Parts: sequence; structure tokens; C-alpha cells
Amino acid sequence: MTKRVIKLSASRIKTFLECKFKYKCSYKDRLPKVLNPAFKMGNACHETLEYAGNIWMKKGKFTDADVKKILKKYEEVSVKEGISDFSVHMKGEELVKSRLGSFDLGKIIGLEIKFGMGKDSHDVMTDDGVPLIGAIDKLVEIDSDTALVVDYKTSAVVPTADDLKHDPQLSIYDLTVSKLYPQYKRIILSLDMLKYDPVYSYRTLEEREYFSSYLTTIHTEMTKFKDADAKPTLNIFCPWCEYREFCPEYEKALKKSDYKFLKTATMESSEMFKQWKEVRAVTSLLKGRERELTMMMQERIREDAEEIEEGGKQLYIRQNARGSYDPVKVAQFVPDYETFAKLVSTLNNKAVGKYAETNPALKKKLEETKRVNYTAPFLAVKNSKKK
Repeated sequence: MTKRVIKLSASRIKTFLECKFKYKCSYKDRLPKVLNPAFKMGNACHETLEYAGNIWMKKGKFTDADVKKILKKYEEVSVKEGISDFSVHMKGEELVKSRLGSFDLGKIIGLEIKFGMGKDSHDVMTDDGVPLIGAIDKLVEIDSDTALVVDYKTSAVVPTADDLKHDPQLSIYDLTVSKLYPQYKRIILSLDMLKYDPVYSYRTLEEREYFSSYLTTIHTEMTKFKDADAKPTLNIFCPWCEYREFCPEYEKALKKSDYKFLKTATMESSEMFKQWKEVRAVTSLLKGRERELTMMMQERIREDAEEIEEGGKQLYIRQNARGSYDPVKVAQFVPDYETFAKLVSTLNNKAVGKYAETNPALKKKLEETKRVNYTAPFLAVKNSKKK
């Protein structure tokens, strides 16, 4: 039996370090993943921006017709990915639109530069012979000595400078570009946070060499990995794990109800720390499970008009409405600056309502500036009408 070649990617490294059971499910058993809408939106944005980049490489600009073609491409990919939540679909389209003006950074060297993927991709190895695999979203030449690596991210969390400095994906890209494009003396690394602004980092020669050596250690451990090493464990990443429904520890944690609350005053510090980690992991699991069930039940109620009932209670979707005033319009009717400044600092129903009561002539005009905002929908419970 031919031994499978282990090629290192950032996701493979991350999975191996986080949970050996997840690693086995993903890279040895190759079990099907449970994908979430945000992941699908990320795929749609990536593919559409690659399409847009190819147009830019040919023309050096986007015409109005090009923009329409790009947005049409997003719609097609969104449908292909199966994004059923229209709000997620629209959010992805907004993210694509927001980046169409950022292609004029320099000469685009390549888009979706694949390495370690066989035919039509580059073979990249560390100095110790460790094979790497991945794809660089975009590589831009800033000047003859400088290249910019761009990796698109749809995450809602912006990494810190320290996170960027130790990000394994960026480090793999840095190492890969240094091998494939040795003419560049400087390699700038960027995570283009589509929901925010891009963030930047770099690697020194010493940091690159150290990371390359680290990959050798990781690769050696992966090579020695056996199924017996894949012991399921709980950690804070479990709620987002694509294989959680295959994990016996996850299932056990969800069913657990016999929690024991020991007296903290008599606990040893090490014991307290251990229980804190366990409680933290289980709390994260339960919150994740609640989000998952909430999403599924909201979808059933919306799409199937299904009445979900149990024990004389009915579940329904509720959404609160809150009124607020447009400060620009209110300013037209409150000429006194000091009064307006006080209103704006607490521009709510109560404050403007009080002002309107003392100025009856303006009450109707102020009411016309009022707008209604809705909170995010949430599940609520009421007594069932059925007997």
C-alpha cells in the first residue's frame, strides 16, 4: 500500500494542533463536513474576486459593464454554494463591491496561485524537503524589489499585530513566495479583511528560517500519527468544529446534566484551573448548540411555515421595533445649539418626546422625523392555542 504524502497547509497544521480527533476525521477518514453559511459566503467572495482580478489583469480597469458581470458572477457562485439565507447572500455582495476599487495597488503577478496541488500548480518544499500545499489569493508587485501577498478574509474579528506575526498561513505564503519569486527582496503579507480594512505584516529572514524548521517538526509528528492518538477532547473550538456530530465527547457534553459545583474556597488552584477550563469548554459548546438549533428552527418556521410546539408551548419568531429620530432632520427644527447638543447626547424617544411636549408647535414635525429600527429576530415562547 502506497504511503500518502503529507503536504502541509495552514488548516492542516491548525487542525492537528487543536484536536487530534478532528485531524483524523478530516485528513484520514475524510468524513463529510458540516458547512455553515459564513463559510459558503467566504467561498463565493473568493471566487468572485478572483474573477474580477482576471478582468483587471487584462484591462487595468473596470467598466460599468464589467462591474455588472462581476456581480452577476457573485450571484451565480452564491447559488452554486447553496447560500439559502438571503441576508448572507447580500452581505457577500456588499463585500465584493467594497473591494472593486482596491485593485490598483500595482502589477498583479498572479491570482489563486496554487502550489502542491499537482497539475497546473507549483511544487514547493522547505529546505528540509517538507512539501507545502495551498493557494495565494493574489500576489501584487509593488516595485521591482517588493511583492505584496493578499489573502481575503470574511471574518468579523480583526487579528492583532501579534496574531499576524505568528499566523501560520501568512508564514507559509511568505516561505512559498520566497521560493517561487526569489527576485523580490521584500515580501509584505496582508489579510484583506473584507468587512474592515486590510492589515499587514512581514517576516524577517530569521523568522522565515525558524518557521521552516518548525514545519519540519510538525511534519515529523504528523508522519508518526496513529489512529490511537486521536482521542476526542473538549476545547473552546468545539462549537465551530465541522465534525462535532461524530465526536463522542461532544455528544457526552451536550447530554451531561449532573454538574457538581464544588466549594471554590477549599479547592486547590490547579483543580480550580482545571474545572474553569472544563466549564469554559462546556459553556461554549452549549452556546454553540443553542445557536445551531435557533438557526435551524428559525429556518423551518420561515420557509415551511411550520408550527413548532412541545408541552403546550409554541415557538415563534419575534422582532422588536424601536423608534429613533434622525438628528439631521431634528436639527432643522431645534435652532438653539445648546438644546440640540443635549438632545443629540441622548437622542431617544423620551428626550425628544419631552422637548416636543414643551414645544407643541414642533410636535408634529418632530414625529415625522421618527424612524423605526428593528432588532435582529429572535425566538420566543408563548402558550399554544391548540388544546
